Amino acid sequence: MNTIKQTQIQSPFIITPRLMAGLKIGEAFISIGQGERNSDGRTQYGVYIDLPDGEHEITDLRSGCQGGDLQGGMASLLSFLSAAAESYAYKGMDGENSGLFPQPVTEWAYQNSDEISMLALEIEETPNLIS
Repeated sequence: MNTIKQTQIQSPFIITPRLMAGLKIGEAFISIGQGERNSDGRTQYGVYIDLPDGEHEITDLRSGCQGGDLQGGMASLLSFLSAAAESYAYKGMDGENSGLFPQPVTEWAYQNSDEISMLALEIEETPNLIS
């Protein structure tokens, strides 16, 4: 018999239009799903960033070698988005970390960098927002 694991979420997380755990930042939705651990013990995450101009799938977000949960995956993603936004602020798409994401995502992250930073801090400091 198959069992279904129920996920409970608390604010600031929401259930996105993709019916996944995620966040709404500005006019965008970030949805995250947790995949299996690979042979290195790293958890693979499925991420979608839905902007008003279209959807962007992020396929290369993985946890550290001990695996990770959805909250940790989102914290990592927000950290990478912040790095891309900061780099974009200084050198546009020529910045060192600006190319971490497609240009529309990096520009959106730059425009919403304050909210991304605040959410990242809240998620990192509050345990068990997703269980």
